[in-house]
Amino acid sequence: MNTTTEECIFKSDMLSGKTAIVTGASRGIGAAIARRLCETGAQVVVCSRSLEGVTQTADSLKDEGYTVHAVAADIAQKADVERLIEETLTNFTQIDILVNNAGITRDTLLMRLKDEDWEAVLQTNLTGTMYCTREVLRPMIRQKSGRIINISSVIGLIGNVGQASYAAAKAGIIGLTKTTAKEVGTRGITVNAIAPGFITTDMTAEIPEEFQNKLLELIPLQNFGTPEDVADTVCFLASTAAGYITGQTFQVDGGMVM
Repeated sequence: MNTTTEECIFKSDMLSGKTAIVTGASRGIGAAIARRLCETGAQVVVCSRSLEGVTQTADSLKDEGYTVHAVAADIAQKADVERLIEETLTNFTQIDILVNNAGITRDTLLMRLKDEDWEAVLQTNLTGTMYCTREVLRPMIRQKSGRIINISSVIGLIGNVGQASYAAAKAGIIGLTKTTAKEVGTRGITVNAIAPGFITTDMTAEIPEEFQNKLLELIPLQNFGTPEDVADTVCFLASTAAGYITGQTFQVDGGMVM
């Protein structure tokens, strides 16, 4: 699923009438996911801690005629998550798709890792994902349908030097995905994860070229992914085409991890 920013390989009405929430949607992968969901017909609630950032994402999509609502919320805070879900239901009456994308990093070697940094990463990346998932289950169970898509990472599969907290959180998301899928499968709800590899964003662009070249040697496709590669996988998992898929982790990594 390798596309340019302008291309969308799915039908514009594929998710027509569906309401989606995307956390961490102010930039990068989250913003690309929000755009793809809009392009395939969904009405989208974009969420981020940054009011300015998420408003910019929403305004940009609204200018193109899409139905988008911005909510500033910190998913690490249970009260913020409850407000996010309540506001979504007030504006759109239902929640069909939840994309748990928000996350942070506090990278350093384990022996130097401060307790507060470990706790911050786990609280946002893992507990925040749990808060959002738990809060949408009730409305999804009532409507007997739903798609929950969690953004993990290949780091959660293989680990990485200096990323103990991030790897632990992302591995935890995969476990959370499988367990939730087993608990709600009979209710018409699917739960899957995506594990991106090296994806080109504003943050990764700051990585020194020498290190990027070393990473390329590990990727059979010999190129880095784009946010749209992840977004296209989200749209597939949110669609009826993925109706018989649940509890799975999809690696979008160019073959980096096999």
